[in-house]
Amino acid sequence: MLPELNMLDNFRHIHFIGVGGSGISALAYMAIAHGIKVSGSDIAPNPTTEKLEKEGVQIHIGHSKDNLSELCELVIYSEAIDKKENPEFLEANKREISTLSYFEALGQLSTHKKTIVIAGTHGKTTTTAMLGLALIKAGEDPTVIVGSRVPTFENRNIQIGHSQWLVAEGCEYRRSFLHFQPFGVVLLNCELEHVDYYKSEADYLSAYQELVSKIPEDGFLVYNEEDENCRLISESYKGKKLPVASAASKNLSLNVPGEFNQMNAAHALEAAKQITKNMHGVRNGLQNFSGTARRLEKKGEKNGALIMDDYGHHPTEVRATLKALKEANPGRRLICIFQPHQYSRTHELLDHFANAFGDADMVIIPNIFEARDTDEDKAKISAEKLVKAISKQHSNCRWGENAEKTLETLKKELKKGDLAVTMGAGDVYKIGEDYLSAT
Repeated sequence: MLPELNMLDNFRHIHFIGVGGSGISALAYMAIAHGIKVSGSDIAPNPTTEKLEKEGVQIHIGHSKDNLSELCELVIYSEAIDKKENPEFLEANKREISTLSYFEALGQLSTHKKTIVIAGTHGKTTTTAMLGLALIKAGEDPTVIVGSRVPTFENRNIQIGHSQWLVAEGCEYRRSFLHFQPFGVVLLNCELEHVDYYKSEADYLSAYQELVSKIPEDGFLVYNEEDENCRLISESYKGKKLPVASAASKNLSLNVPGEFNQMNAAHALEAAKQITKNMHGVRNGLQNFSGTARRLEKKGEKNGALIMDDYGHHPTEVRATLKALKEANPGRRLICIFQPHQYSRTHELLDHFANAFGDADMVIIPNIFEARDTDEDKAKISAEKLVKAISKQHSNCRWGENAEKTLETLKKELKKGDLAVTMGAGDVYKIGEDYLSAT
């Protein structure tokens, strides 16, 4: 059942399924700020569930129909759950409790705000945080919802503002970003992704074209004019179009490395110009941006070796991130522990992955992180096959076998002055954390 009115005005108790997720937890924080009683569940504790619990949220580890209070009036759920089997979702339907997916709930919120949606295959999280901080420094007081924790947002994934502006990261998976009612869209790039859902590149592009078609005539589209697909998508919008080229990023002074971050910032700058006249504040925000969790994140140092982590899981992201790390750390040997995310993605993009690790001195593949994969997907590819493909182009790539053995390899290989980066959208970051905490 879908509630017809704004959830934050009409519900006293909201339960979140998958509350520890990088996106959905932002709505839990927002509900808390509005004085709504919040409960939530997840399959395992994490830093987000622990932080929410400290703020008074009743956290349930594991899913059970008993997690739904008798007073619960709305359930918001992560798209990651199986709606046919999740006991809490089934119980909500049985009791005729209203339910919304995370993006359906975000879409409802966007109808009450002037919403800027950050979209693209790569860079959404960083650019959303960049634009949000820029507008905050400019005094625009936006609400900002990011798919990762942001240090300047008290290490949360949301900054709750009180103005008409909402800056939100838009995910294209299952066309989720179409739930938004955008006033503006920032389109960073467009390269086939989520091959377990999209049938072809044309199918993938059609989702973005539909998003852009939702922008009102008095809104705006900021897009990457150097990306052929972005140019094609921009043709479907008849309003104010603002192309961005790499030359526009050359004069930006940033605290985060990489040419891709320069382009992210250039897109954020162009969008900010449509919202505020305080360009001094905007530039101050961009220059002081220090990154987000799991995006070129420094985890720590041990025995003279630096450990970093990054969420990159697409070949383009891997290549750009390794290049940025190499340029920012020219004197260090670079070891990349890469965990592919999804068997389907790994198989479909195998040739691209094979050529993505040129800037790494050593590559270790511990395993493939399973997510929404079928038995057929898993039969087509393995970590060993990926290692063989990379090894045709790279002289030092090895199979780690699993996380535990990869950690032991890292302990043996990592020397003073080296840089090791864990990369992937799964749980590979734990290898770096375990290395730092090991005695």
